[in-house]
Amino acid sequence: MANNIIGDAFSYAKEGLLGNFTKWILVIVLALIQGITLCIIPVLNGYIVRIYSGEKTLPEVNQWGKLFVDGWKYNIIAILYAIPAIIVAVVLGFFTILSFSEMTTIISGGNAAGVIELVTGIITVLFILLIVLMILSLFLMMGLVRLGKTGKIGEAFSFGAINKQISGGVGWLGYIGYVILLWILGLILMLIIAAINILLLPLGILVMLLVLPAWSVFAAKYMTNIYDTGESA
Repeated sequence: MANNIIGDAFSYAKEGLLGNFTKWILVIVLALIQGITLCIIPVLNGYIVRIYSGEKTLPEVNQWGKLFVDGWKYNIIAILYAIPAIIVAVVLGFFTILSFSEMTTIISGGNAAGVIELVTGIITVLFILLIVLMILSLFLMMGLVRLGKTGKIGEAFSFGAINKQISGGVGWLGYIGYVILLWILGLILMLIIAAINILLLPLGILVMLLVLPAWSVFAAKYMTNIYDTGESA
């Protein structure tokens, strides 16, 4: 199954972009427009939503108005998912600030045990925040795929359907493993691009322009493949 998910995503991106260089250039244009406008014109996100719909070959870059609308649907979902994380971060951040204030008092009083207790508390707070962010991101990624499948923002928050899709496919442990693998591959790619930028800046910029949009296509198909392994939800 792993070979199908990864290999199919790679073939999808390779054949769709290398096999049609004009389409690759247009995807780069989408990325540049979205980057320059700071996601105010989120046409690349709209194109990713189109990939999530499950077309067998890489979709055409057309209907720019629809790309804009779908891109904002993507943005709205991401913002709504971020709200609980922001609330948790603010609450836990306030607790952490108070903890640092108490730590200063404890250190000045020479209470080593109290310092250890507070440090442990701060680490626990950060761990809780990390877990919340991970859970939200796992549902967000599959929620965005559901947006592509249905076109409805509300479907991105159909947690029962998302759970059924994952459980009926790769399973939660498998899903987490695939996401971690994607993050590792992305990190390796970023390190390679950073190294090229350090050694040969002009070449590095060109590589970044070519590779990052291609990576977006690969990652979108990768997540779609994970979703498609599940039962129809």
